[in-house]
Amino acid sequence: MKTHRLLCLMLLAWAVASLTAWADEPFRKHRYDAFRMTPPPEGSIIMLGNSITDMHPWVETFCTASGQPLPIVNRGNSGTVAPEQLANIENYLVHSPAKVFVMIGTNDIATNGLNATPEQVLTQVQAIASRIHLRSPKTKVYLQPVLNNRTGNRSAERWLRINEMLKAYVRETGASWLSFVDIYDTLTDITSGGVWSFDGLHLTAASYRKWCEALLPYMQEGLDEKVFTVYPAEAASLQQDGGIGRNSNGMRATYVSLLPITKDDILFFGDEEVKCGEWNELLGTPFVKNRGTGWGWGGTIALTSKMADATFATVSGVEKVTPRAILLYTGTSDVHGSTELATIQANYLALVNKLKALAPGARLYLVGLHPVGNATTNAQRIAPFNAYLRSLAGGQVSYIDLCTDMTADDGTALTTCVPAGQNYLYGTGYARMARVIAEALKADFPTLSLHTPSDGDGTLR
Repeated sequence: MKTHRLLCLMLLAWAVASLTAWADEPFRKHRYDAFRMTPPPEGSIIMLGNSITDMHPWVETFCTASGQPLPIVNRGNSGTVAPEQLANIENYLVHSPAKVFVMIGTNDIATNGLNATPEQVLTQVQAIASRIHLRSPKTKVYLQPVLNNRTGNRSAERWLRINEMLKAYVRETGASWLSFVDIYDTLTDITSGGVWSFDGLHLTAASYRKWCEALLPYMQEGLDEKVFTVYPAEAASLQQDGGIGRNSNGMRATYVSLLPITKDDILFFGDEEVKCGEWNELLGTPFVKNRGTGWGWGGTIALTSKMADATFATVSGVEKVTPRAILLYTGTSDVHGSTELATIQANYLALVNKLKALAPGARLYLVGLHPVGNATTNAQRIAPFNAYLRSLAGGQVSYIDLCTDMTADDGTALTTCVPAGQNYLYGTGYARMARVIAEALKADFPTLSLHTPSDGDGTLR
């Protein structure tokens, strides 16, 4: 009994220490806070994990025989660890999801200051699974292994031990609501790099295509209509990176290069602020497709331009037509840097002209940058840049103003949207951004069904 109690205390201390050390990291916290604004609706399929889950546009990669997307929501968070996901999981379970796919642990065993043991990871995953079942008994939980990888700070002995312990836990539990989806052998090519991974840890479209194929039987469970993945079988030879290169953004580009574009789509291009918002949820329609880049704050016009190249790349067997509209929010790093505004404006105009050429006839919305906590930056850099964007409006081009709705009387950003001392947009800010975008879209497409979250109480959790 004393040994068991001591072990529990040690695990609790580890969890508390990890939350104290890592949960306040601005990137992850702002994404968790954005999740708070959009609790998944009843019957959702939740993908829960770290960057390997976060990077991928899951909602776009599965569909039924009639072309309908599955109700998938992405709750991956780059860099996160199991205790953080456990601390935030109640936000995902409010409306009883149908399925939750869990892949967690690779950061737990690698993050300096944590260095979790397999036993500690197992305890956290068990707690996640138990919490899901307690809160939503009809939800099916699918545990997935820690994937093979080639990084210097992860021990194969640890992740293989975790995987064996997860299998044993599911087997010994013997519950109908709990399954183990063993995709480890399917994705061992990650370590070989090449077309499968650019860094030996994260996945290209070729690898995600294999993962999606492996998940099809589990996605199919409970559905009458046949489920498919939209990725072409030749993903490894067809994927393109838009010229971004062999990095995380280049891998994300490979996904969008293979995704179809329909006439009803609204493509949202931009930097980290776009990437880290689940815009199909924030705007309440599956037609909004996220084409954002970046996992740290900011992003450049040049990177957004290359993502546009990947998105509209001609790929054999992948149908791409002119979308209904394009949203553009980019230039954060450019404007917050030291580059002359005239140069930034010229680069932005070149991107606008590129998008017009790539998608002739699509309505184009230029979304102004939101304010930050520095009034001088807002006045001397952001305001004139946004004024330039406004000057480009006319014809098929519209300007969307974010500053008015998010600026305090002293010229700084409202702290409910952008917390003091930070530049990241938090949950209330995402909700307000969604609202003004929805108003602009509805003005031009009055029959378009959109639903945005309320601002909430502004509490940062």
